[in-house]
Formats: sequence, structure tokens, C-alpha cells
Amino acid sequence: MAKFIKPFRGVPVGEIYPVQFAAGVDCPAELVAGALSVGALSLDTAPLHALSLVGSNILPSQVPLVDGVTVSLGDVVSHAHAASGLTADAWNALDEGKRDEAIGVSIQQLTAEAEAKKAMTSSDPAAAGTGDAGNTPPAAEKGELIQQLEAAGVAFDKRWGVDKLTAALTEARKD
Repeated sequence: MAKFIKPFRGVPVGEIYPVQFAAGVDCPAELVAGALSVGALSLDTAPLHALSLVGSNILPSQVPLVDGVTVSLGDVVSHAHAASGLTADAWNALDEGKRDEAIGVSIQQLTAEAEAKKAMTSSDPAAAGTGDAGNTPPAAEKGELIQQLEAAGVAFDKRWGVDKLTAALTEARKD
């Protein structure tokens, strides 16, 4: 437990009136934040309450889910821990094989979620009728056409639509 470095007055759990604490006395956990905020505890003496979970020794630090989508191993471990319902100590005490199995299940769940999200976003343009016959969005297709026209040295107006740019490129290729 951290000790006060100067006198501090606070209301510990179970009390209704403030209590005066002298320097050198242990600081109750519920008063650490308040004591730190007024400089009654040193950062060096404040307890660290960071949640530390044991992960996997066989997985990379970045886990690939679907094309171009990766997630950090720490996020996967946090997901697996939350799904397990175990305390951090119980999670850390798990057999390595069981922990890796739980992490594997989480990777499968996260992959399925990423695939569903990717399928939903890729089907939206077609469902909305904003896409063209191919899978290339109109803006990307227009950019490609402009590059091809510039490379071919064809005169065109960048304000033209995809259809007119395509026609200009087709006409230039005939010549």
C-alpha cells in the first residue's frame, strides 16, 4: 500500500466524515486518486493497478483476420479474457493449452465479424445502385481512366464523367 508523503484529509469507505491522515501512513486504495491529485502521494509510491493478462507465445503481435485487417494480440487476448468470464488471476493461471484454445476461438469470432463487416460494406454500393458493373467504385475507375488518358497523351477534361472518359480512351486506342 502507498504511503502519504504529506498530510491528507479524505473520507475512506465506511466513514461519513473526513479523516486526517499523517505523512507516512498507508493510503487507503479508494483515496489514491484524490491523494495523487493534490500531491499527497508520490507517483513512485502509488500502487500500479494495471491489468496484465498472459497471452500466447505462438501467435504474432499482429494477428491477421481477413484481407488487410489485423488486430493486435493484446486486443485478441482481452477479447478472449472477457469471453471467458474469468478474473485476471484465474485467466493467468490457466493451462497454456486452454488459454491458447480460448484465444483461437476469439480469433475465429473476430475473423467472422470482420468478414461479415467486409461483406456488408462491399455489398452496400451494389445494393444502393451507386456502383458500376464491376467491383471498382466510380471514383477509382475515373482516376484510372484519367491516368490512362494522360499516359496516352489524349486531350480530355477532368470534369468529364466515367462514360465520356471511357469513350475518349476507346477512340484514342482506335487511332
